[in-house]
Formats: sequence, C-alpha cells, structure tokens
Amino acid sequence: MLVITNWRDLDHPEAGGAEVVCQELAQRFARAGEEVVLVCADVPGAPREEERDGYRIVRRGGRFTVYGHALLWLLRHRDRVDGLVDSQNGIPFFSPAVLPRTTPVLMLLHHVHQDQFAKYFPAPAAAVGRWLESAGSRAVYGRRGILAVSPSTRTDARRRLGLRGEIWVTPPGWSVSEQVRTATPERTAHPSVVCLGRLVPHKRTEMVIQAFPTVLSRVPDARLTIVGRGTEGPRLRQLAADLGIADAVSFKEGLDDLQRDQVLSTAWMTVNASQGEGWGLSVVEANALGVPALAFRRPGLRDSIVDGETGWLIDDDTDLGEAVATALGELRDEGRAHQVAQHARRWASRFTWDAMAQRVLGALESERRALALGGRNRRTSSDVSTVLTVPLTALPENWKDAVRRADAWERSGDTVSLLCRGADTQNVSRVLERLGVRDEDASRHRVSVSVARTADLLRLSSPATQGSA
Repeated sequence: MLVITNWRDLDHPEAGGAEVVCQELAQRFARAGEEVVLVCADVPGAPREEERDGYRIVRRGGRFTVYGHALLWLLRHRDRVDGLVDSQNGIPFFSPAVLPRTTPVLMLLHHVHQDQFAKYFPAPAAAVGRWLESAGSRAVYGRRGILAVSPSTRTDARRRLGLRGEIWVTPPGWSVSEQVRTATPERTAHPSVVCLGRLVPHKRTEMVIQAFPTVLSRVPDARLTIVGRGTEGPRLRQLAADLGIADAVSFKEGLDDLQRDQVLSTAWMTVNASQGEGWGLSVVEANALGVPALAFRRPGLRDSIVDGETGWLIDDDTDLGEAVATALGELRDEGRAHQVAQHARRWASRFTWDAMAQRVLGALESERRALALGGRNRRTSSDVSTVLTVPLTALPENWKDAVRRADAWERSGDTVSLLCRGADTQNVSRVLERLGVRDEDASRHRVSVSVARTADLLRLSSPATQGSA
C-alpha cells in the first residue's frame, strides 16, 4: 500500500496547489497498479472515507489534529505500508516515528515556511512552527529522501532547514481544460491582467491592487481580474474601493476549472506578487494557455518563469505598477505577444504529471534499495548533478537500459543530454562505462561534461523512462 499524507484534499474549502499535486500523484500511482491511500483532514459534509479515481481518501481530524490522527492511522497500518509520500506544508507529519525503518519515506517539500509562520500565528506559536519545520524535521526524518518541487526549494531545504536526506527535484505538471487549451486564443480587446490564486496573506494580492492606479495612469483602458477565494477577499474588495479603482477591478469567486481557464486564456498577462512559492503552479498553467507571467524574483517563481521569454521577473525594489504597465505596452505589439505566447506554451509542455509521478516512483525505489542495503549503503549523497552531452554515434544500441530510473535524458538531433543525479564530474568515467562508452570513444566523439545548472534540472525534468526521443 502506497500512502500519501497531506493536511487537506481537494474537497477542502482551503485547498490549493499542494492538494492538486497530491491528487494528481494519487491518480497516477493508482493507474500504475498501486493500492493508494490519501490521509488528510476532515471536510465538513464529506464522508470520512471514500473511493475516488482509483485511490482511497481517509479523512481524520482538523487543521492541527490531522497530524495526530494521521500518525495513529499509520501506526495501525504500519505493516501494510510499502511506501509513503509525506507532504509537508510547514508542519511535517513526522511519519518515520511510527513506521518501520525499512519502509521508504519521502518528504514532499513544496516550499519553506520559515518566514510565513509569523503572518498566521502569535510569536510563541510561530517559533514552535519554525522549530518543527527545521530542527524537528532534521531529528525525525534524518537522511530520509526529499522531493523538492523546484531548485529553489532544494536550496532552502539545505540552507534554511538543514535537511540531510537525498533530494530529488520534481517539478509538478499542470492541469488546464483541454477544450480551452486547444481553442483558438482570443485575448480581450483591452489590456487585461489576471491575478490567480488563493486570497491569503502570503500571496500578497493587495500589492497588485495597490499597483493598479499606476498601471491605469499609463494604460487607462487596463483591467484587473482577481480569480480565487480566501479569507482576504472582503479586505481586497474594500481596498479596490478605497483606491477609487473598483470599476477597473473585478473579483471572480467560485469558478469551476473550465470557467477559470476561460477567464485566464483571454488575459494579456498574469501577475503573481507572492513572497515566494514552491514552484508557481498557476504561472505554468497560464503559460500552458499562452499567457505570460510577471512576478518578483522570489523562490519558486524565479524557477517557473523564464525571464524575457515566458514572462518577466522583477526585483523586490521595482515599482510593480510601472513593471506591469511596461509589460502591457510590450504586449500591444501583436508580433511580440505571439512570440511570448509560443515560448510560454513550449516551456509549459516540459512539465507533466506523468513525469512527476514517474520520478517519485523512481525515488521511492531508490530509497527502498538503499534501505535494503542497511549498513552496507556507504554512498555519500551529493546535491551535485552532472550533464553529459553524448553523440548518438558513441552510444551502443541498448544504452537506455543502463540509465538509472532516477536520471533523466533528452535527445536533440544527433545528441543525447543525460542528467546524472548525485554524480559530480569525477564520476563521469564510471557513468560512461555503465552506458557502454569507452574512454577512447568519449574523447574521439567529444563527449561534453558540465555541472548541472538550475536550467538543466528543469529542462531535463522527465525521468529516464519518460525521456524525449
């Protein structure tokens, strides 16, 4: 039985991107033949247990008590759990404390919450939250593996939380309505901005509204649409009224997926003012519809936006209103707007839920093998990855069979780029030997070797079994 723990499911009124990720993974694990259970908090009016899309949902406890209920459930079923994806949303479930040491556990880390606890809790409670996320997690998870949804999250997991487990970068896919995505795009006649996401403090939607008078001073016919729901909704509506721009700002709550995508697809651009994301799921969903995004150069968003190609990244001290107005001016040029839309769609096509699910299953298998070795597992984990660019003429016919499941590859013309996780440049000869490439052939065919950069981790995000042929 493969278990996913998360504090909410998609039926929860406060569900967001983390819940989308868990649902998409659960569906794909079930299709792969796994018995899948999602353990999460109760939802008013929803059954305590139900079957959905091939997996089972178990609901127990509330906002904070869900953690204790989940641990009790895991303890009762510990002998049946073959693997666990432990989704951490600030406060971890501490599942290794109740599962056998031989059970593979992966912490799914969306983003680091150290700066957010103070926005939601009094100082003492915020301090406890920061400790649970950092020192508490280090103590309980030890060297258990980590799934980071972006390079930014990987960096923060090491630098800010001090987590010690092996890290897999696993960008999420995206989900938009197929009938909207494949329709002929028709953007609004007037310059339009859509702000999409939950209306909660750390999303900083108020900054977009506060910036809009500046936008209107330069682009008088611009319009802003806020799509989402949350506790900040009433305050944001009042803010628009207080600024005298209520006629230029509309709020849309309770839209279904199709309606949301229809609104988004007609926008000239989307703006995300969040103080930081794990990845920026709404940004990539906009890109999938050909809509560019503008955001501050913050964790996650600096990974999901390719500056100048799929949108724009601005520094914290940049005037947001001026930046949005400048981008709208750029998009008045139909040729430039078409070019950006093409880049955005191409970029989004790199990220799929199938690829993420395959990588997670590969990481679970890697953890399972490492645990089976026990004390004989003397491999030192490394965050360094290496990219090998190898001409096809240097590779034997069966080279794909030698690629590890945790690695990724992509073919471009007559060359193959291979991302080797946890391998530094000193291990290159061993990797080439495994692929069947002799040293003399590597030299003669000019195999290139480089340390993987952020762009490589995202460009080669599909697991080896899903590589682009």
